[in-house]
Order: sequence, then structure tokens, then C-alpha cells
Amino acid sequence: MKRRLIILSAATLASLVSWNSGAQQVYAAGVFASGTTYWSAGSTTLPFPPFEYNMTEISWLETSNGDYICGIPETSEHFVTRRSLEVTCGSDVFHLPLDSGPLTQFQYTNDVPIAKGSGDLAPVVIQCVTSRAGLSTTNTLPVIHASWLLQTRTNEDVIILDGDHFTQVQNLLEQSYGKADGSICTTNFAGGDCRSINYTPSQIGVFFNLTRTWDDTTIVSIVGNNKP
Repeated sequence: MKRRLIILSAATLASLVSWNSGAQQVYAAGVFASGTTYWSAGSTTLPFPPFEYNMTEISWLETSNGDYICGIPETSEHFVTRRSLEVTCGSDVFHLPLDSGPLTQFQYTNDVPIAKGSGDLAPVVIQCVTSRAGLSTTNTLPVIHASWLLQTRTNEDVIILDGDHFTQVQNLLEQSYGKADGSICTTNFAGGDCRSINYTPSQIGVFFNLTRTWDDTTIVSIVGNNKP
């Protein structure tokens, strides 16, 4: 995947990334300010709690010592690109790492530990749904080989998958619960080949969002109360 970064000077600077996806040139745009770029991963307005669900990819540069770079670097020193995911779920805001480094920038005091996993993702997803009083399924589950990060919070599970597994997870959900709710739309402002689908509590007992971001990261979000 070939990428090119263009920085445009403005009160806040716009960043444009272009890369080749097969034979097609794909573009995504973010906002650059004070050394940090923000890419919309999806914005969803809901007619039920949490009413607002937004995801933003954040990227920035650090030195090899972990120091944050504010602004555009003017030297040829070797820098490391860091990435995290900011999630706004109603009044709750938290961050998850999108790389293997320790998350020091954009870390909040209410952030909880991350669990790494690999193998068959399908039973992990269904377990997250049923543990929050969502519907179970007796259908045979398709196998989804993947690696992931999982954060379990009071009212939400977030699974970040390494690579594009959108279609596989979508097939799992459709075999288990039927089609997604087409009336709940997720808006993406970054562009690129982004996709999102949503299931509502009236369908499966929890709010379920599946998103593929502009850089082919797959994100599974399951919002609901834990079983008593």
C-alpha cells in the first residue's frame, strides 16, 4: 500500500493521504493541528442511549525516546508515527492504542487495560454480545482467523482487528442475527473506502457497530449493560 502525505498550511492544517487500493487510487482527509492529525472513523446519532457514538483516529510523531513532536518537524531526525483511537460513547470518552507502543499521549485516567488475542474471532464477538444480555445464537458460526485488541468497559466492549475483516464479521452477524438496521447510518468525514453497519437493541439486545476505517482497520463496538 503506497501512501503520500501532503500538509496544507491553514489556521488548522488539512492532511490528505492517497494510496493505491488495487487499481484504484483512494483518498482520505484529516485535520492537522499542533503536530496531531485527526481522522474521522465514524459518527453515529442514535434514537436510544448512548445517543451519540463517535470514533476518531489520531496520529502523531514521537522521537525514539517517546517525546511528543508538536508541529511539523524541521530536522531529519528519525521519528516514530503513533496512532490511537478516540471513542465517544455518550458522555464517556476514552482511547485505545492502534500500534504496539505504550499509549502516553491522549491517555485518560479512566482508560482500562487492553487484552490481546488471536485465533477464531467469531465466538469472542458472540460472547461479548451475550455477556451484555444480547441475543445468543444456535447457528453454526463461520471461522474468522484474526488478531485483535479487546477493551472491556462498564458499558461497552471494543475490538480492534488487525487488517480488513469487515466482510467476514458482517457475514457472522447476518448468519447469527439477520441484516443490519439500515435506518441507523454512520457518517464518515475522512473519505477513503470506509464502511459501517449498525444493529440496534430492538434487534439483538445491544447496540452493535461494525466499521472499516480509511486505512483498513476493522473496529467492533458492542454497547450495553453487563448481565446482572
